[in-house]
Amino acid sequence: MHLQRYDALLAGAFFMCFFSVSSAQVGLPFDFETATVTSVFTDFDGGTAEVVNNPAPDAGNESATVARIVRDGGLPWGGSLIELTEYLDFSEATSIQMKVWSPRQGVRIKLKLEGDAETEVDQWNTTQGGWETMHWNFVGQPAMIYNKLVFMFDFENVGDGTDQSTFYFDDIEQVDASGGLATLDLPATFEDPGVDQTTYDFWGAASQVVEDPANPGNNVVEVVKMSTAVPWAGTIVGTVAGLANPIPFTEEELEISIRVWTPEAGTPILLKAEMSGNPIAVETIQYSSQEGWETLTWNFGNELPNTPEIEVGFPHNLLAIFFGFGDEGVEGGTTYYFDDVYFGEAPATSVTEAQASNITMFPNPVGQNDFLRVAGVDAGTTATVVDAMGRVVWQGALAANGNRLGLRTGTYTVCIQTAQGMIRQQLLVR
Repeated sequence: MHLQRYDALLAGAFFMCFFSVSSAQVGLPFDFETATVTSVFTDFDGGTAEVVNNPAPDAGNESATVARIVRDGGLPWGGSLIELTEYLDFSEATSIQMKVWSPRQGVRIKLKLEGDAETEVDQWNTTQGGWETMHWNFVGQPAMIYNKLVFMFDFENVGDGTDQSTFYFDDIEQVDASGGLATLDLPATFEDPGVDQTTYDFWGAASQVVEDPANPGNNVVEVVKMSTAVPWAGTIVGTVAGLANPIPFTEEELEISIRVWTPEAGTPILLKAEMSGNPIAVETIQYSSQEGWETLTWNFGNELPNTPEIEVGFPHNLLAIFFGFGDEGVEGGTTYYFDDVYFGEAPATSVTEAQASNITMFPNPVGQNDFLRVAGVDAGTTATVVDAMGRVVWQGALAANGNRLGLRTGTYTVCIQTAQGMIRQQLLVR
């Protein structure tokens, strides 16, 4: 996966470390309840691992004992490793799964494989002070090459031995992260239960499929650009293995449309198409025109300045989206959403403009204490009102004589569920 074209900034991530160790060996899967004890770890460069009581059992991990690693001084890549009894085979189960507890969100956790060769994958945790299950995907790696797991928490930072440099992990196993589901392909609407809806994040983005805050019953991808995110943090539409089929670019057809939600107008959103495991890629950028939902189209014939032109006929099977491209993460993180990823122009919704124009809200603008009436729909029709951040602030049945919404001054989106589909109209409260 060639997502790291900023080589000068990433020099610290590429280092060679070989270990000649003699320690106990364990086989996957393993937890830290019985045979997997402190002696299986080999520590290095400021990392110290041991088996301890679970400090915070919860629904995410009720185990009695877990592994703890403390970073205290040493080098930015300090950690610990475990040697396995057998070499890893990634022909089917391509991911290493592990439960992680961290005192901070957005910690860079590097999982490195060593043996006759070495490779590494980074992930960033999303939960602060709680257990979460994380995956490191090693799709495409050869079999029978790696027999050591190297754990490096808070990579590129030097620990200080405090609670903020103390991390826990447990239940390590090799899995098929897709759960046996079909590979995602375009168009991607994130609705089909038979398709693997997994997305893959890098450099400080964290995504998951959630219910659309503005349209209950519709699935969308939520992306949080965390406070620790670098300017090029992003999300792959699918997994690192890529889409089921290459994007069918031609000289005449170079566009991809995506429905996106951003908190403000002018948000830079970069889209990158490449082939999994190949450095040839093309990238282009768009900017949101409003806060809230809209459909944007990226033309890969308009590549980002000083980047390669698209090679039509090259099998671009991987698509990555970068919200707030060029901006570092901010305190508390920034939340974005996307949905309906189409090659070419997205199809029109089932609600025509004529149908939508028959529905009228009045008065608009509406006073804070006034009744809002909606003409063109039956009484009892369900409506949802969301604010500029996508939060539901009112939901209920429309009354024949109107509804007093009790909203603060501002701009809102009213979502009305009709037999033809969802209609969205802007409402100004004064």
